[in-house]
Amino acid sequence: MKLSLDVIGYGGYFTAPGEKLDLEEAVRRAAKFGYDAACIYAHRPLGFPMDLGSERRKKLVDLYKEVDLEMGAVVCCTNFIKGNHVLLYPQEKEIMYVKECIKMAKELGSPIVRILSAFYGFFQNPLAGTGYGFPAFESRSKRVSRGEDWLEAWHEVRDSLAEVSKYAQDSGIILAVQTHPEILGNNEETIEMLAEISNPNLKVGVDLPLLESQDHDFIRKTLRAMKDYMVYSHTISLASNKTIAGAPYSWEEVTPGSPKDPMQWEVFIQGLKENNYQGLLSAEICSPVVVKGHKLGTLKTIDERYNESKEYLKGLLHKYDCYSGHKS
Repeated sequence: MKLSLDVIGYGGYFTAPGEKLDLEEAVRRAAKFGYDAACIYAHRPLGFPMDLGSERRKKLVDLYKEVDLEMGAVVCCTNFIKGNHVLLYPQEKEIMYVKECIKMAKELGSPIVRILSAFYGFFQNPLAGTGYGFPAFESRSKRVSRGEDWLEAWHEVRDSLAEVSKYAQDSGIILAVQTHPEILGNNEETIEMLAEISNPNLKVGVDLPLLESQDHDFIRKTLRAMKDYMVYSHTISLASNKTIAGAPYSWEEVTPGSPKDPMQWEVFIQGLKENNYQGLLSAEICSPVVVKGHKLGTLKTIDERYNESKEYLKGLLHKYDCYSGHKS
């Protein structure tokens, strides 16, 4: 296994105003910290395909060689559910976007494009709680009670994933669909989706903090089920904040191995080794970064978190003799 830095943390999405870098400088940080690879977040202000013309892409390939980095994944946030109006076409736009990301990955030499099935925001669309057994995608109706709205959304996503998978197959690129709500709320649903599409270039990204449980046996069982599908993994940690009587009231992203980290990383790494997983473990920072004094963090905060994540995870990879990179 090798360690990658997903440059999303440097996009300014979750830090104080003005605290961001361009793509090239973020790639240099990955090399400076001793990562093996850097993954390109394919959105503005970082790696949106329309902003990376042919000349800039060539220079980017040269930069990776200059700083001794492997080309990681091209990482996309996508939502393949159709719009709620007959004249809205978000699904078509997402398909076009992913097609351009596949083309960019091919030109840059990236083997993987990470995608999501659907994404309303923080894990749940606004109508989910009004469903009857399944998450709702419409307001209360007979269709919702029968689950037809959910089934329709599933089929919309499946059709889109099947289409972009064909583009990826034609280009020799692997799509890694991340198990992530909406639609693919757990790994069982993800495997079902892959079976229905049945394209060898559609695989899975499995993230430890998005598993349904941190129980050791559950982690091992999930990884065994994912053995033939898993090609990618992000390494963030999520910690619950609790109130009276231990009731959870919020969560926050923390650095792997930090005092508040509840994730079972050693079990995860051992399971990956048993699977002979040889892909990337890619560090990302994709939630609000709040620091002492209740302020949004700065680039210094992002640097520290990426560096601490690399140190902790590289230590585990060495401990279990499964680090395949060459960075000291």
